[in-house]
Amino acid sequence: MPMGFFAMAKTNRARRATALTATALAVVSSVATSVAQPTVALAAVGSRVAAAAVPVVTVASPATGDAAGGTAVSIAGAGFKSINPANLNSVLFGTTPADRIVILSDTRLVAVSPPGTGNVVIKVVNPDGPSTGTSAKFGYRMRLVADFADTPAKASGGTEITAEVSGGSMGASASAFAALKVTAKVGGVAASRVTWVDASHIKITTPATTKALPATVQLFQDGYAGPESTGTVAYYPTVASVSAGSLAAEGGASIEIKGTGFLAVDPDDPAAVTIGGVPVTSFDVDSATLIYAEAPAGEVGTVSKVQVTTPGGTTPEAEAPAVAYRGPMAVDTSGDQFVRASGGIHVFAVTGGTLGDTARDFAAAKIAVRLGATKLTPTYVDATHLKVTLPAMTTETADLVVLQDTLVGPKVTLPVAPVVLSLSAVTSPLAGGGTVQIKVAGAGSGAATDFTFGDNPADCRTTGSGTGLTYVCTVPEAAQAGPTWVRFTSGTGTASRFTGTAAFSYTDLD
Repeated sequence: MPMGFFAMAKTNRARRATALTATALAVVSSVATSVAQPTVALAAVGSRVAAAAVPVVTVASPATGDAAGGTAVSIAGAGFKSINPANLNSVLFGTTPADRIVILSDTRLVAVSPPGTGNVVIKVVNPDGPSTGTSAKFGYRMRLVADFADTPAKASGGTEITAEVSGGSMGASASAFAALKVTAKVGGVAASRVTWVDASHIKITTPATTKALPATVQLFQDGYAGPESTGTVAYYPTVASVSAGSLAAEGGASIEIKGTGFLAVDPDDPAAVTIGGVPVTSFDVDSATLIYAEAPAGEVGTVSKVQVTTPGGTTPEAEAPAVAYRGPMAVDTSGDQFVRASGGIHVFAVTGGTLGDTARDFAAAKIAVRLGATKLTPTYVDATHLKVTLPAMTTETADLVVLQDTLVGPKVTLPVAPVVLSLSAVTSPLAGGGTVQIKVAGAGSGAATDFTFGDNPADCRTTGSGTGLTYVCTVPEAAQAGPTWVRFTSGTGTASRFTGTAAFSYTDLD
């Protein structure tokens, strides 16, 4: 090796070494004492030291550092006491001398990296020459910093943040950016996506978080970490759904709130969970995605938003699901209200509230009708009427309950009216005399009596049994032509009610 190699001017390097701050020197000492000596590797090179006078380098740590230099790198190997630490050319990062060298022993030294780019091989040089091999590599990376204004973001992730990047160029194109291998973490969690905007800007898509807290952004260039951002991502909890769309106005309903980011909710903050701005009576955070709560009282007819608050923020009202406070609704029993034993479509008026201005409002309220233990699905008629198809019944009364989601209205009991199911003939001359087979339904239908065609009593007998029971009646004479209907009295003493299937007509034509 020419002596001129070691006699190169050192003025600039000396100035650079002298300018190292006390902090950098402390880093050198810390790294030097904390990196364990690779004993296996050193044992392996012992014979090489004896055979060759040049130093041996086995490993360097860390393997990456700032492109601006100043990284304290611990180097392990052998023959280090043969070098001159005052000669910065004794440790080369590629072809550039180190900014400072500290020899700890014959097998360990610490060198401060100079500025550089790309990936280089670290060599240790003594008067007999440089170390050989390429085992100790060092990669220069940009120390990138993301600069952006404080930004609210959903705990469920997916918020895009545009950040200005300092510390290095993001490339002239998306493909150039991809080659840089720039990634990001938000609150320590890998960002969903980092995309190129221009040479100094990128877009960071926030990941989901279990804790809706303010979080900083940290950029990485091929795994090399830059400092955390001064701007924060203000994660707020998202509320996806509430188990009940309708709540009793008096409060007390148990509800489940599902969303994201709930682990940051303060269990001692009574206002952390609200409905329409009113704190719930109590709540329990079950997991990052589930809160159990007891609803407060509210005013009938109001539609209120369910919101959750954490140190990161509050669920925006525009993104919060709504619940409606309602009074108990019931089927209106005023007037001559009954249900037909034959079942079929019935239209009922309701009391206690509105069914909504539209069918969409009705669907959102999750209205149902329960007949005994059977839950039925009604359809919308208007704000105070619904339509439901009932099954055939053999009881004297029917218990009906109107449900609004989880809100149960009071039970009402309506009489079940016996009815005519079918007539084998629906017309007769005024003179009568023909026969009509009649099927009926209702409690006591097997012992029906007092059949009349209009006001005219008829003689009837039974045939068959069970569901095949039929009444065979002789049509009585009538005094006036025109429509009428067939009536009877059930075995329970209840008069039948009119249905379309009971319609009959007398004609004065022979």
